[in-house]
Amino acid sequence: MKATTDAPLSIDVLSPPKQGDALSGLTQAVAGVGVAVAPELPGARWPTEPGEADAWAVAVDAATNWYVLLSQDCDIVDAGDEPTVLIAPLVLVPVQEWQVLHRNGYSARRFAYPHDKFILPEGFMPVVDLAWVTTVLKGSLTAEVVRCVRPFTGPNRAHFGEWLATRFGRVPFSTEVVENVLDHFDYVRVRLTKSFVKASQSGGTASMEARAVGAVVRWYSRVDGPRVHVLGELTRQSLLAAGFINDDNELDIEGLAKAQERLSAAVTKRINAKSAHGGYEARVTLADLELVPASQFREFALLVR
Repeated sequence: MKATTDAPLSIDVLSPPKQGDALSGLTQAVAGVGVAVAPELPGARWPTEPGEADAWAVAVDAATNWYVLLSQDCDIVDAGDEPTVLIAPLVLVPVQEWQVLHRNGYSARRFAYPHDKFILPEGFMPVVDLAWVTTVLKGSLTAEVVRCVRPFTGPNRAHFGEWLATRFGRVPFSTEVVENVLDHFDYVRVRLTKSFVKASQSGGTASMEARAVGAVVRWYSRVDGPRVHVLGELTRQSLLAAGFINDDNELDIEGLAKAQERLSAAVTKRINAKSAHGGYEARVTLADLELVPASQFREFALLVR
């Protein structure tokens, strides 16, 4: 994977590196004890016949040779209290998987990274993979071989920072809620997202419920006993892109309500088919957060799995 343009990196006040920048020329480290290997890292030089109590560490190069800075901007330039920075590799996934991540940012592990400054193999897109976070010495960033690409705009960089914060501070849901409701909701969400993306790319028309999922920018959830509420955040721009606002700039209120009803029915059908005796039910609501009372919204947690 190559960048269309890149530049050397300097830690100075004129052009300091920022959270979300992509860097090449670094490496990542994986540590373990005893016999432990990761099939996702086939190129790693794993230790040969380690003992059960042998601790070890290996250096592994990302297949793309690109990594993304995870540390906050102030920590990157602070040489006193912060001698290191955190990086995670960019990995390639099929375009369809990237589109699903890009639509809602639903994964706690992977983030759909901007692709317009990279030359990519056909059918693949880059994502940040937090499974392999590595600490590197800050002085490494000034090595001559290290190059930098900055594809983020201000709002997108802020969204990336928000996603990182959510990864480590997200509200945990019980195993029962995940297995009996959220896994099934996610199945329906992914299926409808793929349908919406496919229709958008081919010029076709997706189902109402697929367009409703395509209009959601974030998902939230709260648990109320056996009832699990899922809230999809809408914006006027996302509703326009999904076809719920007509040429006269009017919102199709009836169509959106019907789409929400069909989405809820699809989730309920999946739950009844796979977890009929789980004792839980789901309620799906789609709304512009500007219209949701703050007292009610505070009960919800960002739904990042």
